[in-house]
Amino acid sequence: MENEREKRVASWVMYNQRGQMEPPSNRAFEIYSKLLFRIAGADGVLASSEREWIIGQRAALGASDELIEMLETYEPSDDDWKNLLELQRSFIESAKYPLIYDAFQAAAADSELHADERRAISELGHELGVDEATIEKIAQLCEEEREIKKRRIALLYPPIVNVIEEKQEQKASLSDSDEECSF
Repeated sequence: MENEREKRVASWVMYNQRGQMEPPSNRAFEIYSKLLFRIAGADGVLASSEREWIIGQRAALGASDELIEMLETYEPSDDDWKNLLELQRSFIESAKYPLIYDAFQAAAADSELHADERRAISELGHELGVDEATIEKIAQLCEEEREIKKRRIALLYPPIVNVIEEKQEQKASLSDSDEECSF
Protein backbone atom coordinates (compact mmCIF):
# COMPACT_ATOMS: atom_id res chain seq x y z
CA MET A 1 0.00 0.00 0.00
CA GLU A 2 1.31 3.33 -1.00
CA ASN A 3 -0.45 5.93 1.12
CA GLU A 4 -2.70 6.62 4.08
CA ARG A 5 -5.85 6.72 1.94
CA GLU A 6 -5.16 3.21 0.62
CA LYS A 7 -4.47 2.00 4.15
CA ARG A 8 -7.76 3.50 5.33
CA VAL A 9 -9.69 1.85 2.48
CA ALA A 10 -8.07 -1.53 3.15
CA SER A 11 -8.73 -1.22 6.87
CA TRP A 12 -12.39 -0.35 6.22
CA VAL A 13 -12.81 -3.29 3.83
CA MET A 14 -11.00 -5.68 6.18
CA TYR A 15 -13.24 -4.65 9.08
CA ASN A 16 -16.52 -4.52 7.17
CA GLN A 17 -15.96 -7.65 5.10
CA ARG A 18 -13.77 -9.73 7.41
CA GLY A 19 -14.24 -8.42 10.92
CA GLN A 20 -10.50 -7.78 11.27
CA MET A 21 -8.51 -4.59 11.27
CA GLU A 22 -5.18 -5.48 9.69
CA PRO A 23 -4.37 -7.26 6.46
CA PRO A 24 -2.13 -10.35 6.61
CA SER A 25 1.53 -10.27 5.61
CA ASN A 26 2.39 -9.86 1.95
CA ARG A 27 3.67 -13.47 1.82
CA ALA A 28 0.39 -14.80 3.26
CA PHE A 29 -1.51 -12.62 0.74
CA GLU A 30 0.59 -14.10 -2.06
CA ILE A 31 0.00 -17.74 -1.09
CA TYR A 32 -3.73 -17.15 -0.50
CA SER A 33 -4.00 -15.39 -3.89
CA LYS A 34 -2.19 -18.19 -5.72
CA LEU A 35 -4.56 -20.73 -4.16
CA LEU A 36 -7.51 -18.67 -5.44
CA PHE A 37 -5.96 -18.67 -8.92
CA ARG A 38 -5.51 -22.43 -8.73
CA ILE A 39 -9.19 -22.92 -7.83
CA ALA A 40 -10.49 -20.48 -10.46
CA GLY A 41 -8.37 -22.21 -13.10
CA ALA A 42 -9.33 -25.75 -12.08
CA ASP A 43 -11.61 -26.04 -15.11
CA GLY A 44 -8.57 -25.61 -17.37
CA VAL A 45 -9.30 -21.97 -18.12
CA LEU A 46 -8.56 -18.89 -16.06
CA ALA A 47 -11.09 -16.33 -17.30
CA SER A 48 -10.04 -12.69 -17.27
CA SER A 49 -13.06 -11.94 -15.03
CA GLU A 50 -11.76 -14.47 -12.49
CA ARG A 51 -8.28 -12.92 -12.58
CA GLU A 52 -9.76 -9.43 -12.21
CA TRP A 53 -11.94 -10.50 -9.28
CA ILE A 54 -8.95 -11.93 -7.42
CA ILE A 55 -6.72 -8.93 -8.16
CA GLY A 56 -9.46 -6.43 -7.31
CA GLN A 57 -10.27 -8.15 -4.04
CA ARG A 58 -6.59 -8.39 -3.11
CA ALA A 59 -6.13 -4.68 -3.87
CA ALA A 60 -9.20 -3.76 -1.80
CA LEU A 61 -7.82 -5.77 1.12
CA GLY A 62 -4.49 -3.94 1.03
CA ALA A 63 -2.13 -6.11 -1.03
CA SER A 64 1.09 -4.43 -2.08
CA ASP A 65 1.59 -2.95 -5.54
CA GLU A 66 4.34 -5.53 -6.14
CA LEU A 67 1.97 -8.41 -5.40
CA ILE A 68 -0.74 -6.93 -7.63
CA GLU A 69 1.76 -6.61 -10.47
CA MET A 70 2.90 -10.22 -10.01
CA LEU A 71 -0.70 -11.48 -9.99
CA GLU A 72 -1.43 -9.74 -13.30
CA THR A 73 0.70 -12.36 -15.09
CA TYR A 74 0.63 -15.27 -12.64
CA GLU A 75 -0.39 -18.61 -14.17
CA PRO A 76 -1.46 -21.37 -11.77
CA SER A 77 -0.33 -24.95 -12.15
CA ASP A 78 -1.27 -28.24 -10.53
CA ASP A 79 2.25 -28.85 -9.23
CA ASP A 80 2.19 -26.07 -6.68
CA TRP A 81 -1.13 -26.97 -4.98
CA LYS A 82 0.20 -28.87 -1.94
CA ASN A 83 3.39 -26.81 -1.86
CA LEU A 84 1.38 -23.58 -1.53
CA LEU A 85 -0.56 -24.99 1.40
CA GLU A 86 2.62 -25.91 3.23
CA LEU A 87 4.31 -22.52 2.74
CA GLN A 88 1.87 -20.68 5.01
CA ARG A 89 0.04 -23.61 6.63
CA SER A 90 -0.80 -21.90 9.93
CA PHE A 91 -2.15 -18.79 8.18
CA ILE A 92 -4.08 -20.81 5.60
CA GLU A 93 -5.62 -22.97 8.32
CA SER A 94 -6.61 -19.89 10.31
CA ALA A 95 -8.22 -18.45 7.16
CA LYS A 96 -9.70 -21.69 5.78
CA TYR A 97 -13.35 -20.58 5.86
CA PRO A 98 -12.75 -17.22 4.19
CA LEU A 99 -10.48 -18.99 1.69
CA ILE A 100 -13.27 -21.38 0.71
CA TYR A 101 -15.72 -18.46 0.51
CA ASP A 102 -13.33 -16.43 -1.66
CA ALA A 103 -12.65 -19.49 -3.81
CA PHE A 104 -16.37 -19.75 -4.62
CA GLN A 105 -16.49 -16.03 -5.40
CA ALA A 106 -13.40 -16.09 -7.61
CA ALA A 107 -14.39 -19.27 -9.48
CA ALA A 108 -17.87 -17.88 -10.17
CA ALA A 109 -16.62 -14.45 -11.27
CA ASP A 110 -17.03 -15.59 -14.89
CA SER A 111 -20.73 -16.26 -14.15
CA GLU A 112 -20.17 -20.02 -14.02
CA LEU A 113 -19.00 -22.37 -11.30
CA HIS A 114 -17.60 -25.28 -13.31
CA ALA A 115 -17.80 -28.78 -11.81
CA ASP A 116 -13.98 -28.99 -11.77
CA GLU A 117 -13.78 -25.70 -9.84
CA ARG A 118 -16.35 -27.01 -7.36
CA ARG A 119 -14.35 -30.25 -6.98
CA ALA A 120 -11.16 -28.25 -6.38
CA ILE A 121 -12.90 -26.24 -3.66
CA SER A 122 -14.01 -29.45 -1.95
CA GLU A 123 -10.50 -30.88 -2.27
CA LEU A 124 -9.04 -27.74 -0.69
CA GLY A 125 -11.62 -27.81 2.09
CA HIS A 126 -10.97 -31.47 2.86
CA GLU A 127 -7.21 -30.84 2.87
CA LEU A 128 -7.85 -28.12 5.49
CA GLY A 129 -10.22 -30.28 7.55
CA VAL A 130 -13.50 -28.63 6.49
CA ASP A 131 -16.41 -31.04 6.11
CA GLU A 132 -18.56 -31.09 2.97
CA ALA A 133 -21.66 -29.84 4.82
CA THR A 134 -19.80 -26.65 5.81
CA ILE A 135 -18.45 -26.23 2.28
CA GLU A 136 -22.02 -26.52 0.97
CA LYS A 137 -23.24 -23.91 3.48
CA ILE A 138 -20.54 -21.53 2.24
CA ALA A 139 -21.60 -22.23 -1.37
CA GLN A 140 -25.21 -21.44 -0.49
CA LEU A 141 -24.16 -18.22 1.26
CA CYS A 142 -22.30 -17.11 -1.87
CA GLU A 143 -25.34 -17.81 -4.05
CA GLU A 144 -27.65 -15.96 -1.65
CA GLU A 145 -25.30 -12.98 -1.65
CA ARG A 146 -25.25 -12.91 -5.49
CA GLU A 147 -29.05 -12.81 -5.48
CA ILE A 148 -29.14 -10.09 -2.82
CA LYS A 149 -26.63 -8.05 -4.84
CA LYS A 150 -28.84 -8.31 -7.94
CA ARG A 151 -31.91 -7.25 -5.94
CA ARG A 152 -30.03 -4.37 -4.25
CA ILE A 153 -28.77 -2.98 -7.55
CA ALA A 154 -32.19 -3.34 -9.20
CA LEU A 155 -33.91 -1.57 -6.31
CA LEU A 156 -31.40 1.17 -5.54
CA TYR A 157 -29.96 1.84 -8.99
CA PRO A 158 -32.63 0.96 -11.58
CA PRO A 159 -31.13 3.04 -14.43
CA ILE A 160 -27.81 1.23 -13.99
CA VAL A 161 -29.35 -2.24 -14.30
CA ASN A 162 -29.88 -1.92 -18.05
CA VAL A 163 -26.31 -0.72 -18.57
CA ILE A 164 -24.91 -3.62 -16.52
CA GLU A 165 -27.03 -6.16 -18.41
CA GLU A 166 -25.90 -4.72 -21.75
CA LYS A 167 -22.24 -4.94 -20.71
CA GLN A 168 -22.69 -8.52 -19.56
CA GLU A 169 -24.30 -9.44 -22.87
CA GLN A 170 -21.45 -7.77 -24.78
CA LYS A 171 -18.88 -9.63 -22.69
CA ALA A 172 -20.67 -12.93 -23.23
CA SER A 173 -20.64 -12.40 -26.99
CA LEU A 174 -16.84 -12.12 -27.10
CA SER A 175 -15.09 -15.29 -28.10
CA ASP A 176 -13.57 -17.43 -25.36
CA SER A 177 -10.13 -16.99 -26.87
CA ASP A 178 -10.37 -13.24 -26.42
CA GLU A 179 -11.65 -13.46 -22.86
CA GLU A 180 -9.67 -16.28 -21.32
CA CYS A 181 -6.13 -17.53 -20.85
CA SER A 182 -5.68 -21.28 -21.20
CA PHE A 183 -3.07 -23.28 -19.37
